[in-house]
Amino acid sequence: MASTPTASADGLRPLPEPDWALFLDIDGTLIDHADHPEGVSIPDDLPDLLTRLQLALDGAVALVSGRTIDWMDRRFAPARLAASGQHGAEIRLAPDTPAVPIPMPKWRRPLEEALVEVLASWPGVFVEHKPLSLAVHFRAVPQFGEEIMQKVVDLGSGLDGSVEFLKGRFVIEVRQGGHDKGTAVDQFMRTALFTGRRPVFLGDDVTDEDGFRAARAAGGLAVAVGPRATGQADFHLAGPAQVRDWLERIPHRLESVAP
Repeated sequence: MASTPTASADGLRPLPEPDWALFLDIDGTLIDHADHPEGVSIPDDLPDLLTRLQLALDGAVALVSGRTIDWMDRRFAPARLAASGQHGAEIRLAPDTPAVPIPMPKWRRPLEEALVEVLASWPGVFVEHKPLSLAVHFRAVPQFGEEIMQKVVDLGSGLDGSVEFLKGRFVIEVRQGGHDKGTAVDQFMRTALFTGRRPVFLGDDVTDEDGFRAARAAGGLAVAVGPRATGQADFHLAGPAQVRDWLERIPHRLESVAP
């Protein structure tokens, strides 16, 4: 059984340990959400922070996101980390290895065409076209959220019974079943960079619950970000600004406890 984590003075943040492995969601965790996925702002010092975390934890830091790995590499350059993209549909187990995607799902193109046609009746709704999944965003018209999500489920289920639907904050994502942020964490924890370490997963949305479960099942911690309620969180952080402030302290903390 894992030992009780040591908390900071306010009780909200765990005190980092040298044997940690960090798994970091991006939107709503490292950076603030935006109305459009490409409208996000990346703090200038974030790539450097990620690199310093890598060095402090001997490489055991991974980005685990609905974003593509290519997007992560472009927006966080020159930092390059182990990463899982598209909710587990692609994975790069170490920074110097190639990303490995699942095969292109057969339902993807027909569903893409159907969604573009059907959702045109809701102004402000748009489809994010990812290589292996589709995300329908309705942050601009949240009052129609339930109707929009039901339409997406009906269309996707009619094309292929193996698809899964991730209902997040103002978004529903359609993906191939059998892959999620939890399966990504499990894969990472079997590699040389991460094995034997204690996984610590940070996330803000319902899509991060699988990552929380996998980290806790391996004796690790779940750190929830933002106001969304979850029964799995060992600790809570208010938002991306507090996350980055806490991450900034980790290298200094680990230097102070080094043997």
